[in-house]
Order: sequence, then C-alpha cells, then structure tokens
Amino acid sequence: MASVKIFSWLADQEKKHYSIFKKMKDAVPVLIEKDAFFKSVLSIFSGWKESRARLNVKTSQVELYRKALEVEEDSIKLYEEGAEKANNAAMQAVFLQIAAEEKAHRQVMENIIELITKPDTWAENAEFGYRGEDYYL
Repeated sequence: MASVKIFSWLADQEKKHYSIFKKMKDAVPVLIEKDAFFKSVLSIFSGWKESRARLNVKTSQVELYRKALEVEEDSIKLYEEGAEKANNAAMQAVFLQIAAEEKAHRQVMENIIELITKPDTWAENAEFGYRGEDYYL
C-alpha cells in the first residue's frame, strides 16, 4: 500500500516538527538531524514494486498527492513567515530548517505525481522513438 506508506511517512514528519516546536516553546535546545530525512525518504519507497495492495478511496491517487502537495506548499509559507517573525537567530534557523524539510517533502510529492501521471501523458515506444538517420541502414 504505497499511498498509506507515503501518507504515514508524511504524518511522522509532521509529528517530528510538532515535537521540535514543543521543545522550542518549553525553551529546550533543539537539534535537527539533516541526514535523517533522506534516509526516511528511501524507506517509503522500499518495497513499492512488490506491494500489490491498493488504497480503496473514491478520490484518484493523483488527486490525493496533489492535495498533499498543496499542504506542503502551505507549510512552506507558514514556516518561512515564522522565520521572518522569529525573535532570535536560533528560532529563525529552526523555522528555516523545517521550511527546507517541507520543500523536500514538496519535491517528493512532485516526483510521485510525475511518476504516476507519466504513463497517461507520455508515449515511449520503439516504434515512435527517434533512432537517427542511419539506424535503419
């Protein structure tokens, strides 16, 4: 169930962001791991090809991902505005780091949308591909 795995991953990322802001509110020092994000992205795609289960919803899969993309874009704006209004440099840095993570989430959603819509918009076939002038000689 690729969709469930991806949306669960997004939810886990948002929980992590919540935890960071809670620590900031409680005046606890915050440390954001940069490499952990990329490792987690790889984990959401592992087993995709082998997975045969499907998410049964009335909304198309593309529309679900497009809605997730909108949420990520709204989050980016929110965190960038938070950085502008931050009281100190440390808080501003946290907002900007989380905005950067949201941009990476946005990129993941854009890539997934391209992956699942490409078969509908792109015809790639040996019959139609350009082979060069001397290919058929």
